[in-house]
Amino acid sequence: MEPGPEKEKKVFSDPKLNYKRDTIKKKGFFEDLLEWLAEKIFGRAGYNNISMARTLIIWAIVLLSVLIIIRLLSKSELSGLIKTRTKGTTFNFTDITEDLHEINFDEKIKQLVLMADYRGAIRWHYLKMLFVFDKKGIISFAPHKTNIDYSYELKGKQTYNDFKKLSRIYDYVWYGQFNLTEETYIKNAEIFKTVENQINV
Repeated sequence: MEPGPEKEKKVFSDPKLNYKRDTIKKKGFFEDLLEWLAEKIFGRAGYNNISMARTLIIWAIVLLSVLIIIRLLSKSELSGLIKTRTKGTTFNFTDITEDLHEINFDEKIKQLVLMADYRGAIRWHYLKMLFVFDKKGIISFAPHKTNIDYSYELKGKQTYNDFKKLSRIYDYVWYGQFNLTEETYIKNAEIFKTVENQINV
């Protein structure tokens, strides 16, 4: 038995059977950004231009990520494993031709202080520290060695932290070309002397 027109009308007027929906697709922030970028670069936001703008953004993110990684690696101690040991490496003393055992470190430091060459004085403080470390058998000094080399030799030793502290001072003053005042020099020189006295006990 077929349903009558009234029954059919009643059934099909039920809201539950109405599957038609008017949907409006809203553009997100990224779509707006792509259109804006395409218009700025190419003059209009056609499909090809938006696609090109998307590619540019992806490559910009990739390049920025690579630069950040390189920057972070260059600041870490891993950079010492990559860089070649040239004369420009930090802690390089290949220009010292004298026999360290014959050098009067305190006299050289005194002369530089009298000339107000506090940077030079700090360099000789640091070289003296390396010499004392070597004399006590804590490290094996060599003019071409870097802070990475000495750090490996000092791993697990009580003097490791002292070495790192003095190395930071030397690196900052000498290679950072920081102009020390007499007051600042005296403070740094005291740190070197304190470590030296502890080692010589």
